[in-house]
Amino acid sequence: MDTTTNDTALDSACEIDEDGEVVVTACSFLVAQADLEREAAEVLPGKFDECTYDKGYIRQPLYACLTCTHPPLKYRQSAVGPGPGNQLATDPAGMCYSCSIECHAGHEVIELFTKRQFRCDCGTKRLLLPADQGACCRLKSARPMLAKLENAGNVYNHNFWGMYCSCDKFYAPEDETGVMIQCYVCNDWYHDSCIGKLPSEDEYEDYVCHLCVSKHAVLRYIDSAELRYGRVEDGRVLHIEPAISTSIPDTSSERGADEPASKRARPSMCRLRPDTSAIDALQPLDLFLADGWKSRVCTCIDCMREIEANRLMFLVEEDDVVEPEHDEALGESLYESAMKQLRTMDHARAIDAASAYHSLSNNLKDYLRPFAASGKVVKLQDIQAFFEQQKSGL
Repeated sequence: MDTTTNDTALDSACEIDEDGEVVVTACSFLVAQADLEREAAEVLPGKFDECTYDKGYIRQPLYACLTCTHPPLKYRQSAVGPGPGNQLATDPAGMCYSCSIECHAGHEVIELFTKRQFRCDCGTKRLLLPADQGACCRLKSARPMLAKLENAGNVYNHNFWGMYCSCDKFYAPEDETGVMIQCYVCNDWYHDSCIGKLPSEDEYEDYVCHLCVSKHAVLRYIDSAELRYGRVEDGRVLHIEPAISTSIPDTSSERGADEPASKRARPSMCRLRPDTSAIDALQPLDLFLADGWKSRVCTCIDCMREIEANRLMFLVEEDDVVEPEHDEALGESLYESAMKQLRTMDHARAIDAASAYHSLSNNLKDYLRPFAASGKVVKLQDIQAFFEQQKSGL
């Protein structure tokens, strides 16, 4: 996690006194605290008190920890803050939004953006916290048996080391100047300059890289007047061409046209592959798909068999992202959040908490009164000394 924002906000609250000492006025500190709370609300807009592990293999925002996992040598020179050269490489791993905050705060966490059919690895055999940091996953601490398990259905690639695109470059948001486009199928991201020639933005909604098109034949036979082929030569698109229609007129009933493709009656004959030689001659090619292209994916018995076998059901079903639950406390100050929490306690605990707060407040006022009377600056060690006194019961 990047602590630069934290340091910058606090630095802005600091002043230099006449003796050359760095001091922070109460007013400046409160302003800096408010800025930090606002920035935190923008960066972390969702709740992070529940891991997504029990939701299974879902489409969700993912993160990787380069403190707890170590890339192979081929990726170490490009990664931010690579570990010692003698570190043993580990398997890649991914975690959900909540675990990236609750379990890996202070670590080097990188954002992987949205990936589908992935189950959180935090606390499993692939992603265990160091032994001196307690439970293997703070959000699943009651389930230590997970440390012996792996998520066999997860798929990993170079993204989990922070690498993207065919150029295998480490993604550093602050240094990135170009546009990156995500492949709808493999979820890797590609630099527009590495893709090559592109249609205009209003001509396509989704992009599929030529590696996925070559891997999955069913993608080559999407029949749409709005489809654009990007012919790839030497790894880059050099020509944009309109789609070649291969379809036989569809004589099936229109009654189920509004149903998800996976629920419609499946014809026995594929209407998109009678003559594929023209399309195959264009290989390799990228696809640029206009809005509504999913309705043109063939759902014949053969195509659906291929779709199911290759875990491509998202081509014919809803493909929603499971986002973190919205945090209702978003925008509240720490004080407001504490007061709200106090109101949710039972009466006896609330009285005890209020009494403890009142006692601490009075003790702090008494401790600071001599400083106010003499005009002496309150330093960090003074505050530390106060809390040490409170701990020892003096």
